[in-house]
Amino acid sequence: MIWKIRELLRRLSLPLAGAIISSMRIQLLPLLLCSCVPLIAQAQVREFVSLNTRQIEALDRSKTVVIVPGGILEEHGPYLPAGSDGIFNQRLANDLAAFIASRPGWTALMLPSVPLGAGGANEMGAKYSFPGSCTVLPATLRSIFMDLADQLGRQGFRWILVVHGHGDPIHNQMLDQASDYFHDTYGGEMVHLFGYVWAASKDFRTPEERKKDGQAEHATMTETSVILALKPEWVASDYKSAKPYAGPNLDELERIAKEKQWPGYFGDPALANESLGMKIYGQWLAQSEGLVTQILAGKDYRKMPRYGDLTSGDPADIAAAKENARLEAQHAAWLQNHPLIPSH
Repeated sequence: MIWKIRELLRRLSLPLAGAIISSMRIQLLPLLLCSCVPLIAQAQVREFVSLNTRQIEALDRSKTVVIVPGGILEEHGPYLPAGSDGIFNQRLANDLAAFIASRPGWTALMLPSVPLGAGGANEMGAKYSFPGSCTVLPATLRSIFMDLADQLGRQGFRWILVVHGHGDPIHNQMLDQASDYFHDTYGGEMVHLFGYVWAASKDFRTPEERKKDGQAEHATMTETSVILALKPEWVASDYKSAKPYAGPNLDELERIAKEKQWPGYFGDPALANESLGMKIYGQWLAQSEGLVTQILAGKDYRKMPRYGDLTSGDPADIAAAKENARLEAQHAAWLQNHPLIPSH
């Protein structure tokens, strides 16, 4: 908005001379700012937690996009933080909110981040407890987002963007199911964005880097580069000395993850750099903005490939299903033996 004001002032100043230009700029500035207020008021990013009932009821449901950022708590080895996924999810959510608010009359309604996800990378080595990972069962994740779908759907919201990127296939499938449930039940659009973005993303590593880094699975040079670009102060300063744990395919990575001394990451993080990270993130943002534009225009996007579908049948997820079933049975048995005391 400020650059528009400056351009107007520049054009106004062309036929005028020094002192008159300065005087007119001073006099015109308040008027120009006032003329921009309606546009600013119409294009808004609102925080759900800050609004009261009247403010929420006043939102135009046809032009309000609810954004739900996420971020699994997952180990990323000794060089990246457990909240790595949440870093790029929150950044993308913020940038998309600004993008939506730039559309005349549209409002982005931001929910707090949901720091819960399923399927930590440590499960690839059948290590279901690992320092830094605090995951939930896949069914729990699906239930959380189906519950959100119900609450938002009943209140009349029709546009929901879930920004919850995490590479495990079952995590993505659960979010896709919750999104499909919202569409089928309430007739609106709830979109797990990274499900579509990652199905069509390009690998920007050079052939030599791919050879050294292996399959870009978890905390490799790609993810390390993204965190270096977005939150460098949270990357351990000695990442350049990281020992490579690279493998060309999932079978080899699972073998590596089963090693007793596996540190919790794959690839060659020492190759990471901020420039690559910004290139990767820039691709995600451009893809997301394009998809959001299609969705809000009413175009059909539902036949596009989804990451969760493309990667279904993951061996680690199949193996983890047994552990998940054991935990569900453990929960059920405890609840059966400790029922709630009926109220009188």
